[in-house]
Amino acid sequence: MLEEAKVPYAYISDQTVRSTPNLKEQFDVILYPPALPDVARTLRGVPRRTRPDGKDAGGAIPWKKSEVTPSFGDGPDQTDDIRGGLGLEGAANIQRFVDSGGLFIPIAGNSSLPITLGMTEGVSIVTTRQLQARGAVLNADVADRKSPIAYGYDEHLGVYFNQAPVLRVSVAGDFGGFGFGGGEQEGRTSGRGSLTDPDIPQGRPWNPPEAEPKRSKVEQETYIEPDVREFLGAALLPKELWPRVVLRFAPEKSLWASGMLAGGGELAETPAVVDVPVGRGHVVLFAINPMWRQETQGSFMLVMNAALNWDHLAAGWKPPAENVAPAGAKTAAGEEE
Repeated sequence: MLEEAKVPYAYISDQTVRSTPNLKEQFDVILYPPALPDVARTLRGVPRRTRPDGKDAGGAIPWKKSEVTPSFGDGPDQTDDIRGGLGLEGAANIQRFVDSGGLFIPIAGNSSLPITLGMTEGVSIVTTRQLQARGAVLNADVADRKSPIAYGYDEHLGVYFNQAPVLRVSVAGDFGGFGFGGGEQEGRTSGRGSLTDPDIPQGRPWNPPEAEPKRSKVEQETYIEPDVREFLGAALLPKELWPRVVLRFAPEKSLWASGMLAGGGELAETPAVVDVPVGRGHVVLFAINPMWRQETQGSFMLVMNAALNWDHLAAGWKPPAENVAPAGAKTAAGEEE
Protein backbone atom coordinates (compact mmCIF):
# COMPACT_ATOMS: atom_id res chain seq x y z
CA MET A 1 0.00 0.00 0.00
CA LEU A 2 2.74 2.44 0.94
CA GLU A 3 4.83 1.53 -2.09
CA GLU A 4 1.86 1.94 -4.43
CA ALA A 5 1.34 5.47 -3.09
CA LYS A 6 5.11 6.15 -3.15
CA VAL A 7 5.14 6.90 0.57
CA PRO A 8 8.66 6.48 2.01
CA TYR A 9 8.86 4.29 5.07
CA ALA A 10 11.34 2.34 7.15
CA TYR A 11 10.82 -1.35 7.84
CA ILE A 12 11.53 -2.35 11.42
CA SER A 13 11.34 -5.84 12.91
CA ASP A 14 10.00 -6.82 16.31
CA GLN A 15 13.63 -7.09 17.39
CA THR A 16 14.17 -3.44 16.54
CA VAL A 17 11.12 -2.46 18.58
CA ARG A 18 12.32 -4.65 21.45
CA SER A 19 15.77 -3.07 21.54
CA THR A 20 14.82 0.59 20.94
CA PRO A 21 13.43 2.37 24.02
CA ASN A 22 13.34 5.77 22.27
CA LEU A 23 11.20 4.95 19.21
CA LYS A 24 9.62 8.42 19.19
CA GLU A 25 13.02 9.97 18.42
CA GLN A 26 13.02 8.09 15.10
CA PHE A 27 9.35 7.71 14.15
CA ASP A 28 6.05 9.54 14.42
CA VAL A 29 3.86 6.65 13.18
CA ILE A 30 4.24 2.90 13.63
CA LEU A 31 2.01 0.72 11.45
CA TYR A 32 1.58 -2.84 12.73
CA PRO A 33 0.24 -5.03 9.88
CA PRO A 34 -2.13 -7.97 10.45
CA ALA A 35 -1.01 -11.10 12.26
CA LEU A 36 -2.57 -13.82 14.38
CA PRO A 37 -4.49 -12.36 17.36
CA ASP A 38 -2.36 -14.24 19.88
CA VAL A 39 -0.67 -11.77 22.22
CA ALA A 40 1.39 -14.45 23.99
CA ARG A 41 2.74 -15.68 20.66
CA THR A 42 3.47 -12.12 19.56
CA LEU A 43 5.47 -11.47 22.72
CA ARG A 44 7.27 -14.79 22.67
CA GLY A 45 7.84 -15.21 18.94
CA VAL A 46 10.14 -18.10 18.12
CA PRO A 47 11.05 -19.13 21.69
CA ARG A 48 14.51 -18.40 23.00
CA ARG A 49 14.99 -20.87 25.85
CA THR A 50 17.57 -20.84 28.61
CA ARG A 51 18.81 -23.88 30.52
CA PRO A 52 19.01 -23.90 34.35
CA ASP A 53 22.74 -23.25 34.05
CA GLY A 54 22.02 -20.03 32.18
CA LYS A 55 23.17 -21.27 28.77
CA ASP A 56 21.18 -21.04 25.55
CA ALA A 57 19.05 -24.16 25.14
CA GLY A 58 19.07 -23.89 21.35
CA GLY A 59 21.07 -22.42 18.54
CA ALA A 60 20.56 -19.09 16.84
CA ILE A 61 18.24 -19.01 13.83
CA PRO A 62 19.70 -16.51 11.37
CA TRP A 63 17.75 -14.74 8.65
CA LYS A 64 20.40 -13.50 6.28
CA LYS A 65 22.09 -14.33 3.02
CA SER A 66 24.63 -17.14 3.21
CA GLU A 67 25.90 -20.04 1.17
CA VAL A 68 23.27 -22.26 2.75
CA THR A 69 20.45 -19.66 2.39
CA PRO A 70 21.25 -17.64 -0.74
CA SER A 71 17.63 -16.45 -1.12
CA PHE A 72 17.44 -14.93 2.36
CA GLY A 73 18.35 -11.35 3.11
CA ASP A 74 16.90 -9.81 -0.06
CA GLY A 75 14.10 -8.20 1.90
CA PRO A 76 14.23 -5.06 4.04
CA ASP A 77 15.77 -6.68 7.10
CA GLN A 78 18.38 -9.21 8.17
CA THR A 79 19.30 -10.66 11.54
CA ASP A 80 21.64 -13.17 13.10
CA ASP A 81 18.83 -14.62 15.21
CA ILE A 82 15.08 -14.29 14.70
CA ARG A 83 14.20 -15.72 18.11
CA GLY A 84 12.58 -13.72 20.87
CA GLY A 85 9.50 -11.99 19.48
CA LEU A 86 8.35 -8.55 20.56
CA GLY A 87 8.83 -9.32 24.23
CA LEU A 88 7.58 -7.34 27.19
CA GLU A 89 10.39 -4.89 26.48
CA GLY A 90 9.01 -4.21 23.02
CA ALA A 91 5.48 -3.74 24.35
CA ALA A 92 6.80 -1.29 26.95
CA ASN A 93 8.67 0.59 24.19
CA ILE A 94 5.45 0.90 22.17
CA GLN A 95 3.63 2.20 25.25
CA ARG A 96 6.40 4.74 25.77
CA PHE A 97 6.25 5.71 22.08
CA VAL A 98 2.50 6.44 22.26
CA ASP A 99 2.72 8.24 25.61
CA SER A 100 5.38 10.49 24.06
CA GLY A 101 3.04 11.58 21.25
CA GLY A 102 3.41 8.84 18.64
CA LEU A 103 0.67 7.17 16.61
CA PHE A 104 0.41 3.38 16.78
CA ILE A 105 -1.83 1.70 14.17
CA PRO A 106 -2.44 -2.03 14.74
CA ILE A 107 -4.42 -3.70 11.97
CA ALA A 108 -7.10 -6.40 12.38
CA GLY A 109 -5.86 -9.23 14.64
CA ASN A 110 -3.02 -7.15 16.02
CA SER A 111 -5.57 -4.83 17.65
CA SER A 112 -5.56 -7.38 20.46
CA LEU A 113 -2.05 -6.30 21.49
CA PRO A 114 -2.80 -2.81 22.90
CA ILE A 115 -6.21 -3.89 24.20
CA THR A 116 -5.04 -7.02 26.02
CA LEU A 117 -1.92 -5.37 27.45
CA GLY A 118 -3.89 -2.40 28.77
CA MET A 119 -2.34 0.26 26.54
CA THR A 120 -5.84 1.47 25.68
CA GLU A 121 -8.98 1.95 27.75
CA GLY A 122 -12.63 1.89 26.80
CA VAL A 123 -12.29 -0.67 23.99
CA SER A 124 -12.58 -4.44 24.26
CA ILE A 125 -12.83 -7.38 21.88
CA VAL A 126 -16.10 -9.34 21.87
CA THR A 127 -16.22 -13.11 21.53
CA THR A 128 -18.84 -13.93 18.89
CA ARG A 129 -20.96 -17.09 18.75
CA GLN A 130 -22.90 -16.99 15.48
CA LEU A 131 -20.81 -14.69 13.31
CA GLN A 132 -19.33 -16.20 10.15
CA ALA A 133 -17.58 -13.62 7.97
CA ARG A 134 -14.55 -15.32 6.49
CA GLY A 135 -13.17 -12.74 4.11
CA ALA A 136 -16.21 -10.62 3.28
CA VAL A 137 -16.76 -7.21 1.77
CA LEU A 138 -19.17 -5.39 4.07
CA ASN A 139 -20.76 -1.98 4.18
CA ALA A 140 -19.67 0.60 6.72
CA ASP A 141 -20.82 4.08 7.68
CA VAL A 142 -18.62 7.04 8.58
CA ALA A 143 -19.57 7.78 12.19
CA ASP A 144 -17.45 10.92 12.64
CA ARG A 145 -17.08 13.04 9.52
CA LYS A 146 -14.90 15.55 11.39
CA SER A 147 -12.17 13.06 12.21
CA PRO A 148 -9.07 13.55 10.03
CA ILE A 149 -9.11 9.79 9.43
CA ALA A 150 -12.35 10.20 7.46
CA TYR A 151 -11.25 13.19 5.39
CA GLY A 152 -12.38 12.86 1.78
CA TYR A 153 -14.80 10.00 2.34
CA ASP A 154 -18.51 9.92 1.65
CA GLU A 155 -20.97 8.68 4.23
CA HIS A 156 -20.71 5.02 3.23
CA LEU A 157 -17.97 2.72 1.93
CA GLY A 158 -17.20 -0.94 1.44
CA VAL A 159 -14.56 -2.54 3.67
CA TYR A 160 -12.87 -5.93 3.94
CA PHE A 161 -13.37 -7.89 7.15
CA ASN A 162 -12.22 -11.39 8.10
CA GLN A 163 -14.07 -12.77 11.15
CA ALA A 164 -12.32 -10.77 13.89
CA PRO A 165 -11.83 -8.65 15.87
CA VAL A 166 -15.28 -7.44 16.80
CA LEU A 167 -14.69 -4.29 18.84
CA ARG A 168 -16.83 -2.92 21.64
CA VAL A 169 -16.56 0.60 23.02
CA SER A 170 -17.63 1.54 26.54
CA VAL A 171 -16.85 4.93 28.06
CA ALA A 172 -17.15 3.25 31.44
CA GLY A 173 -13.69 1.92 30.67
CA ASP A 174 -12.59 -1.18 32.54
CA PHE A 175 -15.78 -1.12 34.61
CA GLY A 176 -17.86 -1.80 31.50
CA GLY A 177 -16.51 -5.35 31.46
CA PHE A 178 -17.86 -6.04 34.95
CA GLY A 179 -21.48 -5.21 34.25
CA PHE A 180 -21.10 -1.54 35.17
CA GLY A 181 -20.90 -0.12 31.67
CA GLY A 182 -24.34 -0.86 30.30
CA GLY A 183 -23.15 -3.53 27.88
CA GLU A 184 -24.15 -7.14 27.57
CA GLN A 185 -23.78 -9.11 30.79
CA GLU A 186 -23.64 -12.85 31.34
CA GLY A 187 -24.49 -14.86 34.43
CA ARG A 188 -26.13 -13.65 37.60
CA THR A 189 -25.65 -10.18 39.03
CA SER A 190 -25.88 -11.31 42.65
CA GLY A 191 -24.08 -14.65 42.49
CA ARG A 192 -26.93 -16.20 44.53
CA GLY A 193 -28.53 -19.43 43.39
CA SER A 194 -28.55 -20.97 39.96
CA LEU A 195 -29.10 -19.22 36.64
CA THR A 196 -32.82 -20.03 36.77
CA ASP A 197 -33.51 -19.00 40.39
CA PRO A 198 -35.37 -15.69 40.79
CA ASP A 199 -33.00 -12.88 41.79
CA ILE A 200 -35.07 -11.52 44.71
CA PRO A 201 -33.55 -9.92 47.85
CA GLN A 202 -34.22 -11.90 51.03
CA GLY A 203 -35.45 -10.63 54.40
CA ARG A 204 -36.75 -7.26 53.15
CA PRO A 205 -39.56 -5.94 51.01
CA TRP A 206 -38.99 -6.19 47.29
CA ASN A 207 -40.61 -4.39 44.42
CA PRO A 208 -39.98 -5.58 40.89
CA PRO A 209 -37.88 -3.08 38.97
CA GLU A 210 -39.26 -1.14 36.09
CA ALA A 211 -38.17 -2.46 32.75
CA GLU A 212 -34.96 -0.76 31.72
CA PRO A 213 -35.11 0.87 28.29
CA LYS A 214 -33.52 -1.16 25.55
CA ARG A 215 -30.38 0.57 24.33
CA SER A 216 -28.83 0.12 20.94
CA LYS A 217 -25.17 -0.83 20.57
CA VAL A 218 -24.36 2.81 19.89
CA GLU A 219 -26.27 4.01 22.96
CA GLN A 220 -24.57 1.43 25.18
CA GLU A 221 -21.17 2.89 24.30
CA THR A 222 -21.86 6.11 26.20
CA TYR A 223 -24.03 4.72 28.99
CA ILE A 224 -22.73 4.69 32.55
CA GLU A 225 -24.89 3.24 35.28
CA PRO A 226 -25.84 5.79 37.96
CA ASP A 227 -24.30 3.68 40.75
CA VAL A 228 -21.01 3.64 38.93
CA ARG A 229 -21.13 7.38 38.31
CA GLU A 230 -21.78 7.98 42.03
CA PHE A 231 -19.31 5.56 43.61
CA LEU A 232 -16.59 5.13 40.99
CA GLY A 233 -16.71 8.47 39.22
CA ALA A 234 -13.07 9.26 39.88
CA ALA A 235 -11.99 6.02 38.17
CA LEU A 236 -14.03 6.57 34.99
CA LEU A 237 -12.47 7.75 31.75
CA PRO A 238 -12.45 11.55 31.42
CA LYS A 239 -14.24 12.73 28.30
CA GLU A 240 -11.07 13.87 26.56
CA LEU A 241 -9.85 10.26 26.66
CA TRP A 242 -13.04 8.65 25.36
CA PRO A 243 -12.54 6.39 22.35
CA ARG A 244 -13.60 8.10 19.12
CA VAL A 245 -15.51 5.84 16.73
CA VAL A 246 -14.62 7.01 13.21
CA LEU A 247 -16.15 4.20 11.16
CA ARG A 248 -18.72 1.61 12.14
CA PHE A 249 -20.26 -1.36 10.38
CA ALA A 250 -23.65 -0.78 8.81
CA PRO A 251 -26.92 -1.99 10.37
CA GLU A 252 -27.61 -5.69 9.85
CA LYS A 253 -30.07 -5.27 6.98
CA SER A 254 -27.55 -3.34 4.89
CA LEU A 255 -24.31 -4.91 6.18
CA TRP A 256 -23.59 -7.52 3.50
CA ALA A 257 -22.00 -6.59 0.20
CA SER A 258 -20.10 -9.69 -0.96
CA GLY A 259 -18.74 -12.97 0.39
CA MET A 260 -19.70 -15.08 3.40
CA LEU A 261 -21.85 -13.56 6.11
CA ALA A 262 -23.97 -15.32 8.72
CA GLY A 263 -24.85 -14.09 12.19
CA GLY A 264 -24.23 -10.53 11.05
CA GLY A 265 -26.22 -9.13 13.95
CA GLU A 266 -23.18 -9.62 16.20
CA LEU A 267 -21.10 -7.39 13.93
CA ALA A 268 -23.68 -4.84 12.80
CA GLU A 269 -23.17 -1.29 14.09
CA THR A 270 -19.99 -2.20 15.96
CA PRO A 271 -16.91 0.02 15.55
CA ALA A 272 -14.75 -0.66 12.49
CA VAL A 273 -12.14 2.07 13.13
CA VAL A 274 -11.58 3.57 16.59
CA ASP A 275 -9.21 6.39 17.54
CA VAL A 276 -8.12 6.02 21.18
CA PRO A 277 -6.22 8.90 22.86
CA VAL A 278 -3.37 7.58 25.01
CA GLY A 279 -1.13 10.04 26.83
CA ARG A 280 0.11 12.58 24.30
CA GLY A 281 -0.43 10.16 21.42
CA HIS A 282 -3.05 7.92 19.85
CA VAL A 283 -3.76 4.28 19.09
CA VAL A 284 -5.98 3.83 16.02
CA LEU A 285 -7.59 0.37 16.02
CA PHE A 286 -8.71 -1.18 12.74
CA ALA A 287 -11.19 -4.07 12.99
CA ILE A 288 -11.10 -4.14 9.19
CA ASN A 289 -8.09 -4.87 7.00
CA PRO A 290 -7.62 -1.74 4.85
CA MET A 291 -4.60 -3.18 2.99
CA TRP A 292 -5.63 -6.72 2.12
CA ARG A 293 -3.55 -8.09 -0.77
CA GLN A 294 -3.45 -4.72 -2.52
CA GLU A 295 -7.18 -5.15 -3.29
CA THR A 296 -8.80 -2.78 -0.79
CA GLN A 297 -7.69 0.42 -2.46
CA GLY A 298 -10.84 2.27 -1.43
CA SER A 299 -9.82 2.06 2.21
CA PHE A 300 -6.10 2.87 1.78
CA MET A 301 -6.70 6.51 2.67
CA LEU A 302 -8.09 5.63 6.09
CA VAL A 303 -4.54 4.62 7.01
CA MET A 304 -2.92 7.43 5.02
CA ASN A 305 -5.15 10.05 6.62
CA ALA A 306 -4.29 8.78 10.09
CA ALA A 307 -0.57 8.89 9.30
CA LEU A 308 -0.70 12.32 7.64
CA ASN A 309 -2.55 13.78 10.63
CA TRP A 310 -0.72 11.88 13.35
CA ASP A 311 -0.32 15.03 15.46
CA HIS A 312 -3.79 16.47 14.71
CA LEU A 313 -6.11 13.51 15.23
CA ALA A 314 -8.04 15.38 17.91
CA ALA A 315 -9.24 17.91 15.30
CA GLY A 316 -13.02 18.30 15.31
CA TRP A 317 -13.42 16.03 18.33
CA LYS A 318 -16.45 16.69 20.47
CA PRO A 319 -17.25 13.80 22.82
CA PRO A 320 -20.87 12.64 22.49
CA ALA A 321 -23.30 13.29 25.31
CA GLU A 322 -23.35 10.63 28.01
CA ASN A 323 -26.33 8.30 27.71
CA VAL A 324 -27.88 8.64 31.18
CA ALA A 325 -30.65 6.65 32.84
CA PRO A 326 -34.09 8.29 32.81
CA ALA A 327 -35.08 10.30 35.88
CA GLY A 328 -36.69 8.20 38.58
CA ALA A 329 -35.35 4.92 37.21
CA LYS A 330 -35.44 2.15 39.81
CA THR A 331 -32.77 -0.35 40.70
CA ALA A 332 -33.41 -4.04 41.35
CA ALA A 333 -33.88 -3.20 45.06
CA GLY A 334 -36.72 -0.84 44.19
CA GLU A 335 -34.85 2.34 45.12
CA GLU A 336 -34.86 5.41 42.95
CA GLU A 337 -31.53 6.37 41.33
